[in-house]
Amino acid sequence: MQTSVLQDFLTLRLLNIGAEDSRLEKLFDAANELAQQYARNPKAAVASLLAAWDPVAAPHQSLLDIGELLQKHWPTFRAAFQDEPLTLYRAIILEAVMGAMEQQGTLAVAVDLIGTNVLPHLNVGLEEKILSKILDQAGKIKSERVARLWPTNSPSAPSPALKAPTIPVLKATESTAWYKEVAASAGPNQRDGNSLPNPNPHWSNQQQNWSYDFADRMAPILADVHDKAANAALKASAQAFKALGESVVAKLNEFVRSEQARSNQLNISNNLLWWRQALYSKTAATPYRQLKLPLVALHTAFDVADLLPEVYPPAVESLVTEAVLAVAGSKNEEHISTKDLLEALMKFPEVLGNEWLQEQRMDSGTRSLFIQALANSSLSGRAELSQMSVTPEMSMTLAEWSIWLLREVKVLDALARPDEITETTEEA
Repeated sequence: MQTSVLQDFLTLRLLNIGAEDSRLEKLFDAANELAQQYARNPKAAVASLLAAWDPVAAPHQSLLDIGELLQKHWPTFRAAFQDEPLTLYRAIILEAVMGAMEQQGTLAVAVDLIGTNVLPHLNVGLEEKILSKILDQAGKIKSERVARLWPTNSPSAPSPALKAPTIPVLKATESTAWYKEVAASAGPNQRDGNSLPNPNPHWSNQQQNWSYDFADRMAPILADVHDKAANAALKASAQAFKALGESVVAKLNEFVRSEQARSNQLNISNNLLWWRQALYSKTAATPYRQLKLPLVALHTAFDVADLLPEVYPPAVESLVTEAVLAVAGSKNEEHISTKDLLEALMKFPEVLGNEWLQEQRMDSGTRSLFIQALANSSLSGRAELSQMSVTPEMSMTLAEWSIWLLREVKVLDALARPDEITETTEEA
């Protein structure tokens, strides 16, 4: 059975809350409340997450806010710690993220993309096992969504044949079911002399009178027999045809969904190949070869993100890398630091005026993605390096920056359209 994130912190001796089990229960209560908040509003989890999986994170407000939440469940917790227990706050956030991903798939997509970007550049030490578990779970949920949106081209497994429902066998009618009615049509009484209800007053040797009464009496009996048999057959066949219709509709819906997914995948693939061959930036309205190199990374992320659904297979990033290499050539071997790229992008008016970018601004002082730091920097006029989750000195090639920025754009796009979740009823 997989242990919780909080238990992992305790097992690795990264966290000390004493030996009282009730304290751990209070931490779980706080984490569960936070998980519900993240499930309802996954975008709110980004700043906390960026601070939470950095072991040397400063006391950012997104961490300190956890203290107020924890105090609701453990009013005296501050007495157990000399300073702000940042590791405790981080553990609660990571536990909450782990729980929220099960309800909110878009958060799992974001965790996977952000983690793939950031974690390789952090010195996480003993926490690597914990963070890898979170990233593995996020990747699993994301892969399930990729499989739905990007069906493979390999021959699909044969689906079960449509089974026609069996029409129920009608129950055999007892041979004596209409005995008294038929006997009453044939004569005044039974063989044993017992009287019959409303019998034919004539015997068959009184042919003229008997035949008239027999016909009048027998005709309704035959009609009743026919009607009951027909109604029973109709009822049985109606049930069978209803089941058959439901099976056909389910099979057709399954086929339509499958074909729609394949059609969508084909359209996306065609658009990506067209983009790769044309090397034309729709968002910049110019060929990539005419753009300054820092802009190539940003507009590549914008352009490709517009062509993709919320999740995409790894091959897309390889396609993007090849496109940037075709544009940058040998200059791609040069590394650009976080600080230099941020300052370079701020020099272009088209970046500063990008409407989507400006919508990504964050509260000052909170941890943010590079894209969000760029949005804040464009507003303040100076590079907001302190709020990024990586160091200003971190450097990568232009192609690597293109992938980094693409992931961040898809993170923000996904979180802007979260899944609908079922609200849990709080216990009184």
